[in-house]
Amino acid sequence: MRKAKRIISAVMTMALSMSMLAGCGGGDDGSSSSSSSGGTTTEEQGAAIAEAVENDAESISGHIEVGGWPSGDDGFEAVMDGFNAVYPNIEVELVFTDTTAHHQALQTALAAGTGAPDVAMVEGAYISQYRDSMALCDLNTMGAADLKDDFVEFKWDQATSSDGQRLVAIPWDLGPTLYYYRTDVFEECGLPTDPEEVADLMSTWDGVLQVAEAVSIPGERWFLPSAAYPYQWLFINRDYYDDDLNLILEREGDLECLENCLKIRENGWDMNVDMWSTEAYAAYAAGTCVTVAAGSWFSGFLKTDIDPDGAGHWGATVLPAGMPSTNWGGSFLVIPEQSENKEAAWAFVKYMLATSEAQNGMFKAIDYFPAYKPAWDAAPELYVDGDDYFGGQAPNAIATKIAAEVPVVNNTIMDTTAEGYLYSSFNAGAEAGDTPEQIRERLGEDIETACAELKEQQIQTLKDAGVWEE
Repeated sequence: MRKAKRIISAVMTMALSMSMLAGCGGGDDGSSSSSSSGGTTTEEQGAAIAEAVENDAESISGHIEVGGWPSGDDGFEAVMDGFNAVYPNIEVELVFTDTTAHHQALQTALAAGTGAPDVAMVEGAYISQYRDSMALCDLNTMGAADLKDDFVEFKWDQATSSDGQRLVAIPWDLGPTLYYYRTDVFEECGLPTDPEEVADLMSTWDGVLQVAEAVSIPGERWFLPSAAYPYQWLFINRDYYDDDLNLILEREGDLECLENCLKIRENGWDMNVDMWSTEAYAAYAAGTCVTVAAGSWFSGFLKTDIDPDGAGHWGATVLPAGMPSTNWGGSFLVIPEQSENKEAAWAFVKYMLATSEAQNGMFKAIDYFPAYKPAWDAAPELYVDGDDYFGGQAPNAIATKIAAEVPVVNNTIMDTTAEGYLYSSFNAGAEAGDTPEQIRERLGEDIETACAELKEQQIQTLKDAGVWEE
């Protein structure tokens, strides 16, 4: 991934407990209507902000910092002229670093009550850690509730507090999960390259293994970066826990998936490396790692970071082996309560995420698929036309269908930790000669042990919100 154009000068790397965040910035009762020091309620402040943003744009002025990670800065810069035309008196400074450092710094600043940007990106993996934080503004007070029906339901739900009363973030983008493959290698091996034909061939595990064997050359070319990933694809929605916080690892086709993942490993058809590693990136570009799955934002990574010279060498289709429509990641924008220019901050958030002009401009620039549904109809060519990089194929048309099918799921603060064990527990089990059942059991034990403390924090958060019953 590219180096950020602007780097936070100092990043505090100690991750603080998210339970601290839940208590910051609110009154004793956690109410969003508590009086400010000037005697004005939060609702009155929010209404004044909403009025100015909607009807008196030129009256809003001043400087705001916007924090996040690449390539979000490229997206904002692509449409900044449009924002400046509407809000000519707002100065925006982009303060960007890598994803992990950004979230660590944001946690620290929210807990300390100072040092946070006026607007911050939050990655989908982290949003559950913020949804009940009183250190973030309730955007419903600024009129966000009126936008609800314009956004994809499962993303809006992720940004809503556990009691359903507060909205702490606006969804930016989705990650409809696509299966990327090297069309040049497929053609060389006598395989189809058309997305529908590839999807049909790989709709069963027999077809997946047929492709894996055809494209693989021992020690030289591999089907996947890691055989663990098809198993991970079953969990990309990050739906690890039910509403009662029971860990749910048993799902349709999981043992068959694990069985075939082990076959891929045993045959040496995977590189046995992390998909985000330097080795994997080089292999994608060289055509020596032939397939990988990710959110549709990966299209932008391929074009700008991984394989900028790879136009015509890549295709994309749905996940193989009959896996359901799913979403990987996406991001949100939040406004910390400590911001001293909430008017300008809300103007920025609303323009960037709730106008088709901005959303489609950013989509065109960096392939962040809008969570804002009106954008899909405002520029249909972006969603149905062929993409030169993909040899005239239209991955966005596939992503649009997937986006409409992703269900609302229960996300928790344990999800990010649980996700890491899908990779490590599979590798440990494969090395130990485990059966699929044993790998699933090993994974459950690993997750339960690693997430025990986080689960207690999650329960306490739900108790505080009044939605947890013993």
